[in-house]
Amino acid sequence: MNKKPVLDAVRAIVIGSVAGAFLCAAFLGVLALAFVSAESIPQGLLSPLVIAVSVLSAFAAGYIAAKISKKRGLLFGAAAGMLLFALLLFSGLAISNKATEPAQSGVRLLVMVLSGSVGGVLSVSKKTKSKHK
Repeated sequence: MNKKPVLDAVRAIVIGSVAGAFLCAAFLGVLALAFVSAESIPQGLLSPLVIAVSVLSAFAAGYIAAKISKKRGLLFGAAAGMLLFALLLFSGLAISNKATEPAQSGVRLLVMVLSGSVGGVLSVSKKTKSKHK
């Protein structure tokens, strides 16, 4: 029996969130290269792409956090998505001089927590294998 379940839970959530942040940075780097090589970029395309990258990164964070903990996928996935949102929000505020729009931040928080939850649930769900001889 594990004597430190809270520390193990925090460790899983932090590792999942940091992995999600690295994945987010990689996706954004690829998008930046694509935008630099493109002739013209529609301004309306930037916000949906950033939300999509946030969703994919939060899904990965939740998946990894729940895979490490091997239990409570919904809770650990949501927590990893929320921590990843906080990391992205505070890093964005530290770099940018202007405040983010509260509605856009609220939508991003919602989709990242939901995506992290889905990733966590998919990570711990067992697929039943039937053996046929």
